Amino acid sequence: MIGGLIAGFAFSSLVSAMVMGDAPQLYIVSTPNNVSVGKVTNVKFLAFGNGGAVSKVNITLGGAAIGNGTTDQDGYLILPVNATSRGTINLTANKNGFKNSTTYITATPELDITATPASITTGTAIFVTFLVTGVGKPVSDALVNISGAGVELEGLTDSAGQIIKQINAPSTGKITIKAVKNGYVSGSTSVTSSSQPVLSISTSQNTVTVNTPVYVVFTVTAGGSPVRDATVEISGTASGSAVTNSDGNAIIQFTSVSEGTISVSASATGYAGGSSTITSSGAPALSLAANPASVIAGMPSYVVFTVTSGSNFINEALVTITGAASGNGVTNQNGQAIVLVNSTAGTITATVSKQGYSSASVGLSATGASTLSVSANPSNISNGVPTYVTFTVKSGSNAVSGATVSVSGGGITADGMTNSAGQVTLQLNTLSAGTINVVARKAGHNDATTTLTH
Repeated sequence: MIGGLIAGFAFSSLVSAMVMGDAPQLYIVSTPNNVSVGKVTNVKFLAFGNGGAVSKVNITLGGAAIGNGTTDQDGYLILPVNATSRGTINLTANKNGFKNSTTYITATPELDITATPASITTGTAIFVTFLVTGVGKPVSDALVNISGAGVELEGLTDSAGQIIKQINAPSTGKITIKAVKNGYVSGSTSVTSSSQPVLSISTSQNTVTVNTPVYVVFTVTAGGSPVRDATVEISGTASGSAVTNSDGNAIIQFTSVSEGTISVSASATGYAGGSSTITSSGAPALSLAANPASVIAGMPSYVVFTVTSGSNFINEALVTITGAASGNGVTNQNGQAIVLVNSTAGTITATVSKQGYSSASVGLSATGASTLSVSANPSNISNGVPTYVTFTVKSGSNAVSGATVSVSGGGITADGMTNSAGQVTLQLNTLSAGTINVVARKAGHNDATTTLTH
């Protein structure tokens, strides 16, 4: 086209020069010849005359935009043109030896349109605000056309340059928005319709125990980000609901009524629902052991109770004693509780319990005290003659160590304690008449007595 313009203008110039006999005419062509107000546009100018391109031509802009420059050796000049108002940009081209050329470029304001939000979720109705401006000012009565992703809507902007439309795109894709008004260059933008993000839900506990109240934290996310105001519901062997906070967390307290599966679901506007499960199982069983397994009636004894579940020691379990004795204790981190048992004769039952576990029990026997026997060798001593006497203490046929043997009477007072063989040897020297009494004692046993002759 430019070549044709050059050829046409060159022919006219040649004829004019032949007829008039004066300087050749300069001509100038601009591309484009219509620019937007308030936006910088690079305009390409071509100067030609006398049948060809003309270099070193001074081109000056005036009117709605100002600027100047000089064509290169090929007659071209590229200038950034920034029209500050609607109207005409005057172009003047001059060079010595040529007649000046004048022409113009039209400056027209362009419509700008923005959409808020610029992204919506497919299948979810949402209000979108469209703002149309021209040269930074709101434009009223501009026609806004909305099409794409199954949407076809239009309307006019208000005095603030806005129009609000509820959009519910039935499919994914690009929604094109065009703004049109006489006296303006049309503007456009787009809104993206994307499929719903899928909710993901995680739980602080994957298993719970039947008939045990529990607090569970549910965390709802989408694409790794927390989702606020999502509704979390549980159903199945337990029920409950809650709404997530800004961290995507919701806390539900519940008690499972039977073994099975608890279904967890999460829902939120603009999202595809998520789900998870929690397993509800029976309470793990406790095991209880006692050491010693029997006590002597009337003799206070410390009993160590050990509580386990499987191979694990259980702390903070309550051990309760009933029957021929009473008392209780709480296990430490090693699963042990030490209880002082003071029993009458009979049966003692120890029971352990802890929330979330099935209880266990164990029986202890409380027997009567055994009777001691004591013998002396020799059993006859002579007055005034110091004599070593060995005392043997037994319970049945078993030697009893740690028994106290006390001798009194006949002017004698002596005490001793039996060794592991149940024996103790005392030096006795009676100086007067009277019965010499021997008493053997040990806790948990009935006393034994005998006498020495002299």
